[in-house]
Amino acid sequence: MLVGLLIIIVLFGCQKKEELPVVARVDGKEITLQEFELSYQFNPFLSRIKQPDSAKKALLKSLIAEKLIALKGQTEQKQIADLLEAYKREAIIEAFWKEVIEPRVKIDEKELREAYFRSKTKKIVQYLLFTDAQEAERAAKLLNEGMSFEELAQLRGFDSQTILSDTIEFNGTLPAIEDQVFKMKPGEISQPVQEGFYYFILKVTGERIDLFTSENDFNARLYSLRKKLKRRKMQEAMAEYLAHNVPSPPYQISKEKIKKTLQMVENAIMAEQDKLQKNEGLTADIYNSLQRMESSLLNEPIVTFYDGQTWTIRQLLKRMAFASYPLRMENRGLFRKSFLLALRNVLDDQVILNEAKKRNLQNSLYVKQQVAMWRDYLLFKKGLAQILRGKSLFDPQPVYQYLNQTASQYTIQVNTTLLETLKIKKTDMAVLKQHFPGRIAVPVFPLLTKYRLTYERMD
Repeated sequence: MLVGLLIIIVLFGCQKKEELPVVARVDGKEITLQEFELSYQFNPFLSRIKQPDSAKKALLKSLIAEKLIALKGQTEQKQIADLLEAYKREAIIEAFWKEVIEPRVKIDEKELREAYFRSKTKKIVQYLLFTDAQEAERAAKLLNEGMSFEELAQLRGFDSQTILSDTIEFNGTLPAIEDQVFKMKPGEISQPVQEGFYYFILKVTGERIDLFTSENDFNARLYSLRKKLKRRKMQEAMAEYLAHNVPSPPYQISKEKIKKTLQMVENAIMAEQDKLQKNEGLTADIYNSLQRMESSLLNEPIVTFYDGQTWTIRQLLKRMAFASYPLRMENRGLFRKSFLLALRNVLDDQVILNEAKKRNLQNSLYVKQQVAMWRDYLLFKKGLAQILRGKSLFDPQPVYQYLNQTASQYTIQVNTTLLETLKIKKTDMAVLKQHFPGRIAVPVFPLLTKYRLTYERMD
């Protein structure tokens, strides 16, 4: 028993050291290795610093400045609670993708070579674009009844010189269109294909095949090919997981209440959009509209998930307000489509979130680190707003004055050995999260280095 207990203590002690590497601490706030690596990889402001050691030092000093300014913003924690909760939900879903779905994906060399040869083919297409599904279906019906693609194009105001055309490559940019056209031969016409907010009827008019292939060319494309294949196979693996583990349907939703909700939100947002265009200082979005809505409808239940959880309309709209799925404001038709698509994405995310929580992933190290990173960044923005209140955003002097006054008041420790041995590649750009369009993956802020900093060595 004693030996077993000692082994458990050693294993858990080692695990803690391996799982929680810290680059620096600022009055107890940690700059974890994960946060430092992500910030280094995806901060475009580092692009002008060519020497890796100089870039690492500049980033470290900037991250310490962020934590110091975040300490000033702590008085406004309640104001960031809803947004931080949205980031936490996303982190839990990402943890599910990483820990449950990704290990199910295997890619062998045969698949990579097939993808390589497929990538050497380009399809030349002509297409008709529709913003309405019913309109696209009516056009498809005319084709099925014998009308030619060219005659249909003429009905929509195009002749042989002006009809829309493009070259489609197998690269994952337009997944629905790519999946369709690479099944088609020259001369074939597709049924309506939805890609984003639009519908397409496509005619393959030709194809170009790059006959130059070589082992060197294959190896040069290997990373990109693996990345594209992995993305597709992970989507397939997720669909397979949900089909086997989640009851169908995963949620029940009141169609009648959806119609009423859509009408209520549409009227509120479009009214604000009109005022916005008249420079009356309002922001047209769900969150601001929700604050001003007064309707008993908001408290009615609208959706019930397979685990018994129920959302009211107010809860649903709140989730949509803090999600990163965009709404289109150009006209009411596009707004309705974007609203319904965002609604479906938010509900699907909740299904994955429920599965993740069954595995206790909300308490995983990844989620805790992500939440801490975003909390400090949001508090940094609040603290920065306090420092710059009444001052120009383009004048950094008040910020450096605050940092010079504050840095000596807190205990700052740096793991210099870890920092010196750390090797990371920069991308010199910011990135968006793969599963949450529009949401940036890592907080990005300008480098803040022109202040006095003294610290203790952690190592």
